[in-house]
Amino acid sequence: MSNQEHRSEPQERTDAVEKLDELMTDESAEPGMSYTIEYDDDTDADTIDTADTTDVSVPEPATATTDADHADPDKQEAEAAANTAAAALDEPDEEDSADDVDDSVFRAYPMFSMRGVTVADAKTGEHIWNDLTMRCEAGTSYGVLVDAHDARQHDTLVALMAGFAHPAEGSVMTKSTPLHDLTPLELRGHRIGVLLQQFALRGDLSAAANLEYAMDASNRNYLKPIAVLAQELLTRVGFAPSGDDNATQAERSRALVRTLGAVDRARVMVARAIATDPDIVLADEPTATLDEADAADILDLLRAQVHGESKRRTVIVVTTDPHVAAAMDETIDLTH
Repeated sequence: MSNQEHRSEPQERTDAVEKLDELMTDESAEPGMSYTIEYDDDTDADTIDTADTTDVSVPEPATATTDADHADPDKQEAEAAANTAAAALDEPDEEDSADDVDDSVFRAYPMFSMRGVTVADAKTGEHIWNDLTMRCEAGTSYGVLVDAHDARQHDTLVALMAGFAHPAEGSVMTKSTPLHDLTPLELRGHRIGVLLQQFALRGDLSAAANLEYAMDASNRNYLKPIAVLAQELLTRVGFAPSGDDNATQAERSRALVRTLGAVDRARVMVARAIATDPDIVLADEPTATLDEADAADILDLLRAQVHGESKRRTVIVVTTDPHVAAAMDETIDLTH
């Protein structure tokens, strides 16, 4: 399996990431997540050889001819028509073949996977996770149910999935690339958008500024000004409803995050997580501070993010609540 080749980044990008990492660990302020630039996957790494399964030639059956056949033009014409029809049925459709290849790639390399992951406590040597394996496909949302009485397992799992920590054994991968082969600048941005309760937003910035901050830090090129994109994202997640006029939307978007209610903060968190168009959206207890009705709205919003404008995403919600896990398309129960 080939590894993603690292590219050198300009010094200012490194400085931006270091600044974001400082914010992540600064308890005196409400820090923001680090986000990354967009880059192209290595073609060799994300494709597999399908020649043995898709490029199989089946010889046409031999047709014996006799003098009687030559003597009967009608019979020859009928056989020719039958052979043509049979060939048309046997000939693979080019578009269908391409779809089959794409499907085989997704089956071989899911958007996110953990294979034989083992993590031990650094002090005691006790296994926190042992031989943990799961796979999450593109275009599907997953509720990952963890033990409500084991916060260490919960926190360690989220850290592994977000790339903040790496296993002692096994691998955590996005498609064919291990997370540890990706720099923070590459990983937590284009590849993974993270919603964490503690570090999800900067309370000293407005809703729009939180999104602009994330997009600017990613150092990506956008087709529109990031201020325009931020407003569009807030409208898409229902924070600034499309029925409001432009002035009302702008005023609402300038409100500091620390002044917002819980459900509005949650909507801004979702908008920020998808601001750099990631392949994976990872949410840790996204409804912990919400009532039942608001929680249902946010879970619907998260589930809808599997369909991006240009891609199928994987949405993963880590939770101790069975009802939250069941609200996703599929449930992965890690409590047993």
